[in-house]
Amino acid sequence: MHMQKAKHSEIWRLATCMEDHKSEIENWDLGAGIYISFYLLRSSLQEDNNAMSELDSLESKNAACRDFLGRLNESLQVFSGRLQVDARVAYSKMAEEICGLLLSDIGEGSTYDGQLSCFDTVFRAPIPEDLRSSYLQGAVSVFTCFLSEVPS
Repeated sequence: MHMQKAKHSEIWRLATCMEDHKSEIENWDLGAGIYISFYLLRSSLQEDNNAMSELDSLESKNAACRDFLGRLNESLQVFSGRLQVDARVAYSKMAEEICGLLLSDIGEGSTYDGQLSCFDTVFRAPIPEDLRSSYLQGAVSVFTCFLSEVPS
């Protein structure tokens, strides 16, 4: 755990140093900027009890996650063969964490449409198939609850 925190802080330090030079870096938004976006989004999603958080509704959280995951997928397409294995693994881990945080927010107080929209966002993420299958089971459960409440 300590090693992971050290790794995260090192990535954050390097990415923020590079941000000062982003006009000189080709594809900033799809490259190093992805890491900054990840840390900012993760922080916002973790601060869900903070009244000052910009992401105050499930819809706004879902939109932010959809945007981030879209840029992550775009980055994977742009850099496809040039992206090293560790970078692809890092992208997958970022996607996993963002998806987990988004889905941890669904539940009481959110509509079935909102919940299913979150699952739709998650299914677009570059995550391992076993995790995607697990999320699919959750989506089926939400959809089943929705169908059971629809008047005949």
